[in-house]
Amino acid sequence: MSWKYVVNSCCAALLFVSLFVFKLVDAQAQDNISGQAVFAANCSACHGSDGRGGERAPNIATRREVVSRADADLIRAVQNGVPGTAMPAFGYMGAPKINAVIQYLRSLQGIGVAVKVPGDPDLGENLFYGKAECSKCHMVNGRGGFLSSDLSGYGFGRSVEGVRSAILNPDRSMDRRSEAITVVAEDQHRFTGLIRNEDNFSLILQTEDGSFHTYSKEKIIRVEYSGHSLMPNDYEDKLSSKEIDDLVSYLLKAGAPERASNQKHDSDEE
Repeated sequence: MSWKYVVNSCCAALLFVSLFVFKLVDAQAQDNISGQAVFAANCSACHGSDGRGGERAPNIATRREVVSRADADLIRAVQNGVPGTAMPAFGYMGAPKINAVIQYLRSLQGIGVAVKVPGDPDLGENLFYGKAECSKCHMVNGRGGFLSSDLSGYGFGRSVEGVRSAILNPDRSMDRRSEAITVVAEDQHRFTGLIRNEDNFSLILQTEDGSFHTYSKEKIIRVEYSGHSLMPNDYEDKLSSKEIDDLVSYLLKAGAPERASNQKHDSDEE
């Protein structure tokens, strides 16, 4: 056996080992891609850090038409963009990053994540429409008020801690749409509620009784911004810890009524 043959054989073996190690490292790098990081860098500016929508793009975390779509459909939307919308194509990111961001989106949607509710959702429903008076402003599945946001899908994909915090600390994540304001008109009448629309010339206010009031700005003496949500901030005093757990459980259950129904059906079949 010649030395030349031995050297060539060793070089070929080293090349094979190098290619194998490179592919192994590359595969591990792909496995370690953070969908959360990809989402934060490319999606959150428009869709919001929690996927629930922003000024430039819609809610993709709880909207039924998004949640119900297959992974393959979502991957194509990210790769190719969505015609007729501001959603661009992200095909340049490559399959590993796109797959990672879709899996992260699924976690935001609560799919594949089992949430153990801390209380009794049936008792929580009674509280929502009774003692806690949530239904004066909020609606769930067609029942309740319409002054504040519809909570029918609110709990979908949210954590127990997140829902509890929203109840006990409503000012923490308050935006202008939920800030209580008072309009003082030129006739000295005062009306408190939420701004529904505003431009350079007029302001539309919705008061707690559901009525809409349109004001010409030239007839408004002043607008007083409370710095607080219209939602009460004393639930920790009004409700016991157990009652808060029950209310959280109701909102989590109501957030995914179809899924809860399917789980019950599966349980009955077993």
